[in-house]
Amino acid sequence: MQIIIDGRPLQTFSAFRGIGRYVRNIVQTFGRDERAAFLYFRGNDTLPASAQKVFTAAPRSMITLTDSIFLPKIFSGHGAACYHSTAYGLPGRARNVRYLLTVFDLTPLKFPQFFSLRHRLVFKRIIQSALRADSVLAISAKTAADLLEFIPIDEKKVEILHCMLDEQFTSTQAIKPTTSYPGEYLLYTGGADRVKNLETLLQAISRLQVPLLIAGKISEARAAQLLAPLPAPDRRLVTFTGYVPDRHLAWLYKNAAAFVFPSLNEGFGYPPLEALQCGTAAVVSRAGSLPEILGDAAIFVDDPLAADEWVEKIRRLLEDAEMQRTLIARGQKLLRKYSPAEFKKDLQRVYFPAE
Repeated sequence: MQIIIDGRPLQTFSAFRGIGRYVRNIVQTFGRDERAAFLYFRGNDTLPASAQKVFTAAPRSMITLTDSIFLPKIFSGHGAACYHSTAYGLPGRARNVRYLLTVFDLTPLKFPQFFSLRHRLVFKRIIQSALRADSVLAISAKTAADLLEFIPIDEKKVEILHCMLDEQFTSTQAIKPTTSYPGEYLLYTGGADRVKNLETLLQAISRLQVPLLIAGKISEARAAQLLAPLPAPDRRLVTFTGYVPDRHLAWLYKNAAAFVFPSLNEGFGYPPLEALQCGTAAVVSRAGSLPEILGDAAIFVDDPLAADEWVEKIRRLLEDAEMQRTLIARGQKLLRKYSPAEFKKDLQRVYFPAE
């Protein structure tokens, strides 16, 4: 085989976030390619179909450190010429193996106050390994610019490869959930860590008095923490759906009055694009890569921490049907940039440069 691609994020909590969607898209694109194999932990996990799988006996903790012990032997045993780390720091150098590293964003460096010391140290090891990579794959121009700003990396090693959107997301998976939801609602999907800025969004919801669905794998403790500052009656406006399968998530996107995304930093930003795929316009923060990725197909909040601005711009979108149609039409043109064909072409170029 020519390349081993790290599929292990699908066996961790990352499976429920953008990293997991990115890795699943790579499996979808190269899973039947005989030149590629996917690396996983041993265990009883349900793994996506692919032509070749390679298993490591490494533990599921201290991944970046233990990979230097286990992975070079795997590369040698399988004759791999290239290794693509899709999320974790690179192992020590292996002879005649080209190293690729995907970097999604530099949020822990830009907002260290939102992350534990342990998380920052783990991320530091990942970023340090970017200096040793043969190529660093940034998922947006903004992430590439942040890399050059925060670490002394050779810009010639940094390549911009946008993520892809599954073209079948709306046509085959828009199935109504069995759970009942409000007739009109705003929708947010994603995580609930501090950088996602849900605190500000909930302030806006309290003033708007419009129901909000928060879809994603969020702990009860974090949900309670987010709701605590709201007046008791307003807490009923907010519904935490938990993890939602794609086939039901597509329905939630399609039937939302609008999608809202208050994040303080994004390396790419799948959810607003998925909303556009499903025919729903979005109000998003003007932060990170979101202006780059969404272009003129969204309403932007200039100050993500200003609840008043969220109220104003969400209300404007809800009351202007023509604006909604315009944004959705722009979105349909924009989505062509993130097609599976473009994604495959870009990765093919870095995976097999000699061809």
